[in-house]
Amino acid sequence: MTTPTFDMTHCATRWTAALLLAALTALPFTAHAGLQEGLAAYDKAEYSTALKELTPLAEKGNAQAQYRLGKIFNLGQGLPPDKKEAAKWFHMAAQQGLAEAQGALGYLCLVGEGVSQNSDLALEWTRKAAQQGNATAQFNLSLMYGEAFGLHKNPVESKKWLRKAADQRHVEALNALAADYAKGKDGAAKNPVFAYALYAASADKGDSAAAAEQKTLEAGMSAKDLGAGKALARKWKPGTGFASATASAASL
Repeated sequence: MTTPTFDMTHCATRWTAALLLAALTALPFTAHAGLQEGLAAYDKAEYSTALKELTPLAEKGNAQAQYRLGKIFNLGQGLPPDKKEAAKWFHMAAQQGLAEAQGALGYLCLVGEGVSQNSDLALEWTRKAAQQGNATAQFNLSLMYGEAFGLHKNPVESKKWLRKAADQRHVEALNALAADYAKGKDGAAKNPVFAYALYAASADKGDSAAAAEQKTLEAGMSAKDLGAGKALARKWKPGTGFASATASAASL
């Protein structure tokens, strides 16, 4: 199995700062010998041990091991970065349907690292990951469809994927949707109550920028709206869609 090569060479570095590579979260353990040890070593930043344990499994086709090797080579963890090697392992895992690998490969295709830049493949792989529920891929897909970065501009699709990512408490998605409501843009009617609740959710996850925006918004809100914003923030529980939490409020 080989890493994909593409004809398109257009530079996409302007997207790099806005798009996010797949979250560095641990994947479920399986019964494969060495996998638990390799993943544990990775999480403890013991990268030489992780490479030793995971490489044989990756070569035998274990998608989780392949994905972790991709991250090691992509980020240069314990060795010099090798984007081409990273793309190879991400591609192997992505072909097996691993969402995290699909999202990571989509990013590399978009920015042209390890493979030639190809916007269509970036969109394809990112969409596959997003459809499996990967929040980072959902946020990236919203940007790809969005007005500012639109590879295939589609405001409806952009907003759909942004909401899906926000419903999973993805910080950047929460902030982006909150900004839309705070300013009344990108098809969202101005609604400081909704904006406050979204910033509050992001601030609860430790995002200092969201906390600052929350305070700025609060200073300009009426007592009634502020009370409603705080009530909505309490009402919106993790695992519940934002639209459901606001069902009794003004229409989304």
